[in-house]
Amino acid sequence: MATVGGSDDNEWQKLPSDQKVQHKAWKARMTGYEECVKLFRTQPSDQSPEFNKYVNLMKKFVIDSNENAREKALDAVFAFVEEANVAGKVVNDVASGLIAKCLNSRSKMRERGFEILLMYIEIEKQIEIEDELVKGLENKQPKIVQACLEILRKGLSVFGSKILPIKPFLKQVIPLLDDRDKTVRDESKLLLVEVYKWIGKQTLTPMIQNVKPIQMQELQTEFEKLDLNGADKPRQTRFLRSQQDLKERIEETVAASSIVVDDTNIEMQEDLDPFEMIEPVNILERLSKDFFEKLESKQWKDRKEVLDDLLTLLTQNPKPKPDSDYSELVKVLKKIITKDSNITVVLVAGKCLTALAKGLRKAFKNYALGTIDVCLDRCREKKTNILEVFREACDAAYPGTNLEQLSEVAVVLLAHKTPIVRQCTHQFLTKCFSMATQATLSKKILKIYLVPLIKNTGEADQSVRDSAFECLGMLWKCLGEKHILPNLTDMDELKLNKIKEYAEKSVLLNLRGEPRSTAPVIMINGASSSSVSPIIIVKQKPTNTQVTVDKHDEEPTQSKPPVVIKKKPIAVIAKPPPPPASPTKNEVLEDKKKEARPPKAAASITTTVPRVASSRSKPTVSNTSTSNIKLPLPKARPATAPSTKSTLSPPTITTTNTQHLIPIVQTSTTKIRAKPPVSTNRRSSFGLTLSSSTSNLQRQSTSTSGSTSSLSSTNTQASIPCTRAETPISSTTMKILRSVSNDVISSPNPSTHNGKSRIPIRAIPISIVKKSLT
Repeated sequence: MATVGGSDDNEWQKLPSDQKVQHKAWKARMTGYEECVKLFRTQPSDQSPEFNKYVNLMKKFVIDSNENAREKALDAVFAFVEEANVAGKVVNDVASGLIAKCLNSRSKMRERGFEILLMYIEIEKQIEIEDELVKGLENKQPKIVQACLEILRKGLSVFGSKILPIKPFLKQVIPLLDDRDKTVRDESKLLLVEVYKWIGKQTLTPMIQNVKPIQMQELQTEFEKLDLNGADKPRQTRFLRSQQDLKERIEETVAASSIVVDDTNIEMQEDLDPFEMIEPVNILERLSKDFFEKLESKQWKDRKEVLDDLLTLLTQNPKPKPDSDYSELVKVLKKIITKDSNITVVLVAGKCLTALAKGLRKAFKNYALGTIDVCLDRCREKKTNILEVFREACDAAYPGTNLEQLSEVAVVLLAHKTPIVRQCTHQFLTKCFSMATQATLSKKILKIYLVPLIKNTGEADQSVRDSAFECLGMLWKCLGEKHILPNLTDMDELKLNKIKEYAEKSVLLNLRGEPRSTAPVIMINGASSSSVSPIIIVKQKPTNTQVTVDKHDEEPTQSKPPVVIKKKPIAVIAKPPPPPASPTKNEVLEDKKKEARPPKAAASITTTVPRVASSRSKPTVSNTSTSNIKLPLPKARPATAPSTKSTLSPPTITTTNTQHLIPIVQTSTTKIRAKPPVSTNRRSSFGLTLSSSTSNLQRQSTSTSGSTSSLSSTNTQASIPCTRAETPISSTTMKILRSVSNDVISSPNPSTHNGKSRIPIRAIPISIVKKSLT
């Protein structure tokens, strides 16, 4: 037997691959599956005749009785679907076999089954795969149901709702939220969250109204976590074979800018209307038999009860059948709005008309004008809740008509005797005009509206006037000045300014009621500007102004921006600079060096007498504006002119050679400090050896300490006698005199004088004193 078995083994090994995969021995089949993978991958074309040999065998591959062999068979099936052009012929057999035999098996086999089904979607067999998965949702095994839900979720996530439609499976998924198996409940909730990303809350919410409150709360919690404008925004990441050119284009734009990819995805989903996925329902067939009878009842509770039932029916079925005749229903609802005395009943009837108009959309065209007329007329009630209901009803009815058809009703309402009706009509027309264009609002139609609107700008009621101005402002914004201004020639300037003011505030809308995009998004420093108007943000870094003095010409030179000092005062309004950054160590040391010798105040000098600047004086200018900004000014270099002996003539004393005269022009921003009081603490007393002239000199020098003023020729002449003394002065007396000069002039009392502003001893020529005493 062993020999026979050995001979059998040798026999099947010699068989071709297409016969090995049909052999009774599972090892033979497994070997044949491995050979098929290599065979399928090495074919030169997807239309190779080798693939035709295995077309009818694919359905047997996925249902192999041996799990080890089936695992290898799925690899061969995946290669066949990916490479063969004829793989689509057996999509239903392969998909049904995968769902029944592989989705509840080993994890590796399960993942390979997912890949095969998604690959079938890629080769544009999504309708067949979706049908088989919907059938799998009815399977009795929870693992298979959970796997089908997971494949639908992954397919929707990567391919998008345009390729994998939501409508065929949504009805079967909602009941699974209440399944007894927890994995099925959780997976169905995840699938609904993915559906929410693609169709939004407005479309999905009416379809899950019958869900239990606890489950609804869980879903709402998951919905609120999503950021549909950011990370959770749905995007197609996998493409069909026919979309490979689109895939290449997107891959090229990824390197350039991620914003372009977002725009491409938006364009791909632009024609997707979630409302179209809802199945239309015949509302009239579901009304109670005594519906119209109860609406005629004298009891307001009976009328409200049937209207509540109608509102519930319209809410649960947001898409009524468009080809039904709703004329009788609309007629009854308008009658209630017009004549019913009970406000509660009127409000419910208005909500019913709103829901019906939203569901029918353009199919509501036969009832739109009558609904708008009745609702705006009922706005004579000044209660806020009533006005909101009827404004919403008018907005819902407007898509069924246009501005030309509406003009007849609008002109009558604009002349209504009740001011609040005219105001509400203005507000409704303002929204209609915001969605208009030059094509939908011709000159002929425009003139029909302008006449009553201009007339209402002169009404006594302020709210009517303001709403009329707002309406005209929207027309100005929509059509432009050249179309509106020629019709406003008789209007005064005050009213024109009011219209322009409203025009600047107005926002144009598209047909969906969303703001129009009038300018592209501009990226500046990582921030995007508004989609309505481009905003350019310029950030200017503060520059430190540095002032330097050249050693040769002693003219201040500065870095940008230059500081110009003018004689006339200039009003400067400056915003406080941003808080400076933390200084570095070098900057702190530099600041300390600058603070070591603070600038000194300059005394006031008249224009007729030039001021003699001290060798250590510094001009300082203070900014007297209310701003906190201080402009650094150039530093004056001390005069270093060589000192020579001055010549004294009997009536005058000249000091021009001893100091460098700098004329100083006082500007409007110069802060002048008052002279300190003359000190009464004279430090030294020299007895009878000093003359009264020396005492006068000491008094004069003490009074000038603390300022940068030098001795004038007149004061010096008065203090020092010009007569020669016959007795010669000894050397001891000269030493005492020099000591007195140093003490009096260069070393004043620190308690009464500013030590930093003293006059150096070299500033007073000794020869003057010598000659006066000799």
